[in-house]
Amino acid sequence: MLETAPRPTIRTIVASFVFMDLVGFSKGTAADQYAAKARLSSVLQHSLAALRESDYWIKDTGDGALIAFVSNPEHALYMALALAHEYPSGDESAPSSSLRTGLHLGTVKVSVDVEARSNFIGDGINAAKRIMDFAHPGQIAASRSFFEAIANLDAAYAALFQHLGAPDDKHGRAHELYALAPSEAVLEKLRADLAADRSDAPSDSTVSSVPEAAKPVKVVSAPAPRGRRRAAVIVGAVALGIAALLVAMRAHEPSPSAVVAPQPPPASVDSAGPAAMPKRNSAQEETGAAEVPASGTPEMRSASGPSSPRCSHILQKAALGEPLTPDEQKELANTCR
Repeated sequence: MLETAPRPTIRTIVASFVFMDLVGFSKGTAADQYAAKARLSSVLQHSLAALRESDYWIKDTGDGALIAFVSNPEHALYMALALAHEYPSGDESAPSSSLRTGLHLGTVKVSVDVEARSNFIGDGINAAKRIMDFAHPGQIAASRSFFEAIANLDAAYAALFQHLGAPDDKHGRAHELYALAPSEAVLEKLRADLAADRSDAPSDSTVSSVPEAAKPVKVVSAPAPRGRRRAAVIVGAVALGIAALLVAMRAHEPSPSAVVAPQPPPASVDSAGPAAMPKRNSAQEETGAAEVPASGTPEMRSASGPSSPRCSHILQKAALGEPLTPDEQKELANTCR
């Protein structure tokens, strides 16, 4: 049997959509279009600042924008009222002087677009676009599904909607249409609710249903393969062992000041000649005892001076860091200097 790659999971979500369009955008010059988009972007950023990034997904449509609210339909109502307040209609003869807005509640699927970014496709977006097309400049139009979702939440919300009938779109599909009237009182209530909800809710680090393309991109380093990590650990351990060995060797090296210059070998008894032999008295000859040179004689100085074999031995032990006996320490301090 041929093995095939697992099919990616296609998510389906229910969202509230706000579809907006700059009226007469294509009729203006490039400078007019730039100014209109800059104004719309400023209004959107100011209004969306009251929401968490995990609550919505936004996409530029060229002459407007599409916003999907994935957690609460009241967010879409707030955005429509905020747009009506922040972007009031101007001279209808001037391009992009007013907005027309559509509200709809529907289902969509999460997909990947041609730019390899997450996107929404489905009837939810298509119907939102058709609802927006019915709106006049400066008007907010809503579908029946959105009206029913919002009107049952608060009587103040239901009072804002006026039924307009069921016109057909260009494909012959009928849409129950409602007009939404702006309201400063409802807008302030929604702003207060959003502020309270944001202060009590967890931060944006929690998992949400917003596509990744709608969130700020965070660069995360990919974890190294297991074999590479193991090799790095082994190399680090070897390097640490070599460093410890070098430190130990350096600790046993004699310092330059403690190095003892080589001393000539002591003269033997035969080379000293008869004159170097000490004289024995009669008592020593009778008992066979060895003669002990008097303190301070040349013989004593030769046996215990800095150039004596005894001092050379003590100095070498000290240079190599070997422990000295108390007598050796005393000789090192008094004699072998």
